[in-house]
Amino acid sequence: MRTRRLLGVLALAAMLAIPSVATAYFGSLLSTDGGIQGTGNWIVTGPTFFEWVVTQNTDDSWHYSYVFGHPAGATSHFILEVSDNFTENDIFNMQGDIGSMTIGVHSAGGGSNPGMPEDMYGIKFDGAFGEVMTFEFDSWRVPVWQDFFSKDGSAGGYGTNAAWNTGFTSADVDPLDAAQDGSIDYHILAPDSQTPPIPEPTTLMLLGSGLLGSVAVLRRRRK
Repeated sequence: MRTRRLLGVLALAAMLAIPSVATAYFGSLLSTDGGIQGTGNWIVTGPTFFEWVVTQNTDDSWHYSYVFGHPAGATSHFILEVSDNFTENDIFNMQGDIGSMTIGVHSAGGGSNPGMPEDMYGIKFDGAFGEVMTFEFDSWRVPVWQDFFSKDGSAGGYGTNAAWNTGFTSADVDPLDAAQDGSIDYHILAPDSQTPPIPEPTTLMLLGSGLLGSVAVLRRRRK
């Protein structure tokens, strides 16, 4: 009985000693630095920017937080690329400057997406947003490098306002590099098609080894 109690105390102490460090990635793109391409006042006068913070929650889901800003008009819609099996079941705790939402393939060109380099599978947020649009949500999908596209009318007098990340090109191949701070090839972080793997934490392995050692010592003492 004493052995079990001591092991319980050791396990609790070890767990409390393990620091809780959240995984977080920060990044941004700016039209005046060449990270965002587009048309109209958003690009001619600028700056237009896109910022993101992606944080892993305590339950291993991911929190995606975004800010999109430009110099004039509103934002009639914003498309965030996601992997092609992403559905409404993969997004929850959504909040911010969000109107209606549709997930699927959004066609390039025409009046809806002028200048968009190619068709995109993504989350399309519609609504009359202001010059700065913020939105966030949670998902079990892990962050990978993706694209975005946004447009409005002709506020500012330089034609249709539209913007997209410079890495978004025709026949674009998104980087396969692991998520990190900043941007890779002018891409952004957005949800992937895979849920996060269940790792075998090193701290738990060490804790297990330590407890086994304690058991061995206690048994030797009792003998």
